[in-house]
Amino acid sequence: MPEHDQIQLERPAKAEAVQDITERVYDLIGNPISKWAVAATIESLGVRNVDAKTDYGYDSVFDLGNEVYNRIKKKEKEAAGDAEEDVDEFKFGGIGRTLKLFAKHYTAGMVFSMPMLSQIIAIIVFEYALWAWFDFNEAQATVVALGTMLSFILTGGFIQTLGRLVSKYKGEGNYYLAAKATIAVMKIGIPFVFISALVIFGINLILPFYPQQLIILSMIYMVLISLLLLSASVLFATEQRFMILMGIVSGTIFVIFGMDFAGLGIYLSQWLGILTATVIISGYAFIYYKLKIRSLRQELFKQSLPEGEVSYYNTYRYFVYGFCYFTFLFMDRLMAWSAGPPPPEYIIWFNTPYELGMDWALISLVITIAMLEYSVHSFSLNLIPAQKKAVISKLKLFNRFFRRFYIKQILLLLVVGGISILITYYGVLSLRIFENEVPEISDFFANPMTFKVFWLASIGYLFLIYGLLNSLFFFTLNRPEMVMYSMIGSLFVNFITGFLCSRIFGLEYAVIGLIAGSLVFGISTGILAKRFFKHLDYFYYSAY
Repeated sequence: MPEHDQIQLERPAKAEAVQDITERVYDLIGNPISKWAVAATIESLGVRNVDAKTDYGYDSVFDLGNEVYNRIKKKEKEAAGDAEEDVDEFKFGGIGRTLKLFAKHYTAGMVFSMPMLSQIIAIIVFEYALWAWFDFNEAQATVVALGTMLSFILTGGFIQTLGRLVSKYKGEGNYYLAAKATIAVMKIGIPFVFISALVIFGINLILPFYPQQLIILSMIYMVLISLLLLSASVLFATEQRFMILMGIVSGTIFVIFGMDFAGLGIYLSQWLGILTATVIISGYAFIYYKLKIRSLRQELFKQSLPEGEVSYYNTYRYFVYGFCYFTFLFMDRLMAWSAGPPPPEYIIWFNTPYELGMDWALISLVITIAMLEYSVHSFSLNLIPAQKKAVISKLKLFNRFFRRFYIKQILLLLVVGGISILITYYGVLSLRIFENEVPEISDFFANPMTFKVFWLASIGYLFLIYGLLNSLFFFTLNRPEMVMYSMIGSLFVNFITGFLCSRIFGLEYAVIGLIAGSLVFGISTGILAKRFFKHLDYFYYSAY
């Protein structure tokens, strides 16, 4: 056979041999980390330099490894391109739709935060709000703050339970059962608040932590604010959030009227203002349910809530989470206000510089947390259409799409959170130009503790919001246990760290407890979120 013809026959054979060893190497090590790894693998298959030349047409094993490496990398790149195209199948709309959704739901999130912002504005303009006043002395501020914190802690479990039940039945279009669930929770929650007030009053009689007059004032604020929170939680769950704002603003206007025109004094003005807000919100909720039930004629059908044992099993994790969450929010204050030096006059004593720093950081929390409204709605809106496209052969792509979605939400949170902290800091700092005309502004910036607490609390709140972002995804697919245990552990860390830091280094370092607890909450829910999105198809199908 002529030499030229022999060469022509050898080339296809050697090309086939190269392809064969490429596949063998890929089967063994997958996507290689380096050309050296490929060469070492080829040698482990018994190929020598002489074999590389005679059987494959390359001068050495390393030259052959270089070719195999390039072929595998080309194959991986093509596979990634195909996967990218497949993942794109689950996208719905472009950047325009995303921006529109963000604007809509971020605005809705800010509407939810407006009641809080309205109180800050009222304090700045009129010097008082529904349960705050610039001229409160430290004793008054202590008992009012204590009543406020207790109201959030005692109602936190009921608020979360109401949110779960009402949103569930509303999502099913069953306003009749939503109303019945509301009444059922209120029948337990309202007596619980009054009984708690009596128990606290009785304990103070036996062990007088505060003068009875102060504890009575605290309990009145606690009961009234608790009733307001319970009624507002119903409208929040039914997404009638604008009416919460209207109720709060109306109550604040009544406080202004009582102080500036009727001469009722701060206590009576605030109590009647809180009652006004509660009546407006509760009245609207009652009318809302009545009209919905009547228009859908749902009262004509015999319907009932699940048995008590079933309802308890379905909701107790939401209740525990709600209680722990609101306790978590106030734990650092309890640690700071019970620390010294000097020793507090009573077991818990209001510290103005610390509270100003926390309230300052709270503004950044409000601005950032509104973003979660967009994240959870975007998740829900994409979930069902994506699921319809996710045939069995594409479940991995379905999960991959939402893992990328999750990463985008984290990046968005970091951007919004960072911007909100800077806006909050420099926005409030700009008020210093008025400190010569307004003594309260001068007092605000007088203590360096306020600045320190602001920066530390802002960091803690950012970690907390990341944990809340994860939690909302879990709640959407009915996985409250993932959140409950994380929050219980985080609350414990908050307490231990805050207690030790406030006693060893100074009361302002109680905020380190908030940072540590929030970090634990963020990390623990983040680990669970990684598993959650990796197996999202399973969690989705098992949620209902």
